[in-house]
Amino acid sequence: MPRASACSFAPSRALALLALLASCGRAPASAGTSSAASTSAPAPLTPPPPLPLTPPPLPLTPPLAPPAGPRSPPLRAATLRSPLPGGHLGGWNGDTGLDIAGDHLDVFAIAAGTLDYSERGHTLWTRGRDTPYSVRIALDAPIPWRGHRITHVYYTHLSSLETEQPEGSPHRRHVEAGERIGVSGIGNGVPHLHLGLLLDGQVEQDTWEFILREGEIRQVMGRYANGERLPRE
Repeated sequence: MPRASACSFAPSRALALLALLASCGRAPASAGTSSAASTSAPAPLTPPPPLPLTPPPLPLTPPLAPPAGPRSPPLRAATLRSPLPGGHLGGWNGDTGLDIAGDHLDVFAIAAGTLDYSERGHTLWTRGRDTPYSVRIALDAPIPWRGHRITHVYYTHLSSLETEQPEGSPHRRHVEAGERIGVSGIGNGVPHLHLGLLLDGQVEQDTWEFILREGEIRQVMGRYANGERLPRE
């Protein structure tokens, strides 16, 4: 009887051996390592865009429009505007300013400046029919006068005001030359406007040294004669 070869086995045993070899022949995965088929490399991060070195310019603010409303005409001194168009100059030498006759006419700033006050008071004439409203303006550009400077303009006997602003207010309104500031009224029982020009920042009106007389005010306005009528337009 021939001897069986070393490589010959029963069929059932051969199949079992092949299954064992197939299962044991696979290479184990290394610890901590993923297979190339199941793992993909992460996508690279995109850096953010660089910040601008300087901020974009702000939009330009449009210029302020000039105040609306009527303007008074210029005086003979062309840099000044009529304080009471149509009023008649009626000053007298003993007064602390110039009286301009007119019955409830519009009152205007003779030059550009900032309101010190625009309110009731600041006058001795407060009885009967008197209208006790007053305005004082600090001029933007003082007016030279015989070695001094006209720094403030004072108005009184107004019957109404365009703007009410108490003295000492932290918010002071600016007015343009020829801008309306109120309506004339009555002082000492007579319809008129009182206009004063004050020197060198001295505004108390307690000494003649810093107050222009009526004739001097008429000269500053353009050498008007007493009794003349101020221009309407």
